[in-house]
Amino acid sequence: MKHPILRRIPGARQWIEKIERLEGERDRLVRRLAKLNARLESLPEIAPQLARSEYKAVWRELSKTSNSAKWHIGGVDEESWFEVTGLETKEALASTVGIHQNDTVVEIGCGVGRVGKQLAPLCRKWVGCDVSAHMLKLAAQRLKGLGDVELREISGFDLQPLANDSADVVYSTVVFMHLEEWDRYNYVLEAFRVLRPGGRIYVDNVNLCSDLGWEVFEMHRQIPSRERPLHITKHSTKGELETYLERAGFSEIQSRESGQFIQVWGMKRIASSA
Repeated sequence: MKHPILRRIPGARQWIEKIERLEGERDRLVRRLAKLNARLESLPEIAPQLARSEYKAVWRELSKTSNSAKWHIGGVDEESWFEVTGLETKEALASTVGIHQNDTVVEIGCGVGRVGKQLAPLCRKWVGCDVSAHMLKLAAQRLKGLGDVELREISGFDLQPLANDSADVVYSTVVFMHLEEWDRYNYVLEAFRVLRPGGRIYVDNVNLCSDLGWEVFEMHRQIPSRERPLHITKHSTKGELETYLERAGFSEIQSRESGQFIQVWGMKRIASSA
């Protein structure tokens, strides 16, 4: 008999029944949890869902093969597209920040070396940085034999181990679309750190305020939120990108629209002599 001592107390019957009822519910829950745990242990292990900001892990998965890497960069794997758009980006940089023979040029998010192939012959040294070791291997193949080329794997949040005041141009093209806003600004700050006084920065992104950019936005809006890929394009505005450069300390900030893109560039001030 349960609770024999309590049963001797006058008026305790209702409390005894309540306690026994709660104990029964507890026992049923324990048995149910045991069954659930046994079932969970029998299921195959599933890798946890990555977050968008886990850039290194995300792009490691997206660049496992050459075709996959190309597809997730431009939505195509035809080599002709990489050649043509590489030349277009070279012209965009030449007409904004300029690429000179004695420049050390750094690319944030160099991918497979699409742009580096066009710039490396034009400058003293070209440095390609990317979060994905797979991308860098593909870039090394593309850039083989092209002058002074250096490839660096980075964390996804900074430009370590590049030294302070070591570059003349830092640029990032079709990369900010894959980053969270805070991390875009992190890279602008890092560009300011590694640029020499008088050095130039260029960044771009799909322009939310343009008709073509809005079409991309609407197309992606139709994708159910749970099905949107982690690297899906997130737009910028002229004001956003200009603010990053201004807050980081750049001067002579300029911008222009180019198709679906907004392009922004500026210069690291040269300290005035006292």
